[in-house]
Amino acid sequence: MQLSKRLYTIAGQVPLGSRIADIGTDHGYVPIYLYLHNQIEKAIAADLHKGPLEKARTNIQAYKATHKIETRLGNGLQMIQPGEVDVIIIAGMGGRLIGEILEAGQAVMKESQCLILQPQLDLEYVRKFIHHYRFQIIEEQMVEEDGKYYTILTATPGEEKYDRSADYLFGKKLIEKKDPVLKEYIQYKLQEFNKIHRNIIYNGNEAAKIKTKELESNIGLYTEVLSWL
Repeated sequence: MQLSKRLYTIAGQVPLGSRIADIGTDHGYVPIYLYLHNQIEKAIAADLHKGPLEKARTNIQAYKATHKIETRLGNGLQMIQPGEVDVIIIAGMGGRLIGEILEAGQAVMKESQCLILQPQLDLEYVRKFIHHYRFQIIEEQMVEEDGKYYTILTATPGEEKYDRSADYLFGKKLIEKKDPVLKEYIQYKLQEFNKIHRNIIYNGNEAAKIKTKELESNIGLYTEVLSWL
């Protein structure tokens, strides 16, 4: 099975011999890949919608993985019992939705040993959420695929807090290892900010002035973080 770069990176964060729950599994590709590579003890492929879950079930059967991968229909972690899994994977959702799923399934989350999260939005919120619920971020990876940037966070139980707001916004681990994809992303965003800035700077209305100040603040912050990489 050939995974996308994003899904391959997620699969690569799963510890050997894990019992995983893949929430919002879609076609079930990550659990199947992990099964084929003898990485997992068992998996629960869960989805809120019948259509994607049926596709996952069909794929699981095609790869003769039904003895290792179980499908469950339901919302978030509601169909999983505390202690049933070691690893929770939630990918391809908004950051606040990921937070809602984990908060609603706190009992399951607190019994897990690893969270692998790939938020589409609100990464700063997710990093703060992880710390609030006494998990520490042990790894962050950033990939670019088809012109889009994705960040995968891996967290384990433990106390951790960041001192700088920039670490929550951009990812302390990514900054520390001078991640080349983060650098590329910041350069891309700076080009975007500067283009918008040039287009509105000559507009004298009040809304434009507010937007200009916001853009200049972002340009300053992104430029500073770029200098650290």
